[in-house]
Amino acid sequence: MLLTGRSETGEVLARSSGAKNDAGSTHAVPHGPPPGRREVVCFDCRTVNKASSKATSTQCANCGTFIDLRDVDIRERTTQRIRTRGNVVVHKKGALLGTAVHCGSLMIEGMVAGSIYAQETVTFRIDAKVLGEIRCRRLVVDRRVKVTGLQPIHLDSMDLLGELTARVFAAGTVHIARHGRMIGGLNAARLRLDPGGALLGVVRVGGRAGEVPGDPD
Repeated sequence: MLLTGRSETGEVLARSSGAKNDAGSTHAVPHGPPPGRREVVCFDCRTVNKASSKATSTQCANCGTFIDLRDVDIRERTTQRIRTRGNVVVHKKGALLGTAVHCGSLMIEGMVAGSIYAQETVTFRIDAKVLGEIRCRRLVVDRRVKVTGLQPIHLDSMDLLGELTARVFAAGTVHIARHGRMIGGLNAARLRLDPGGALLGVVRVGGRAGEVPGDPD
């Protein structure tokens, strides 16, 4: 296990938590709305709404903002503005250029150049350099994948099975798996570092790393 970094006191702290599957990812305890319903965060006022899992749109109960719930597949190069609480997949030949994407979860198998604002999970399955910021509940970098974030990344939790170069602010647990490697700065409430994982940079673990951010104001 290679570990290079320091906390505010000059020490690197690691804490194990949660259950682990065969790939080394942490399973969260199930929670949320009852079956058939889903939680939808308003783009504008951040109110958490409840909507049918089959609905294609809804309206914020607080401010009246229209909320698209449709899933989106990106299979070619586009500058289309994506603003949905559905799930977005950028396929291998797809590319989102010069625009931000607002979504539920985002699966990246192609190219995303702009900022990413996801209510749930962002998963990188291909090498990427993200020019904009990333804000999400959970970030996953698959094994053998290298991601560079040029702007700070704000999240709740992270499962790093590949390599990430970035400044990360985590309100929850950062998990660096056996083959995971992080380079840069880390400010997290908790850190779980598996044997064989690596962390190089300035590290601050414990305390409050801030609330889990969503879409910008």
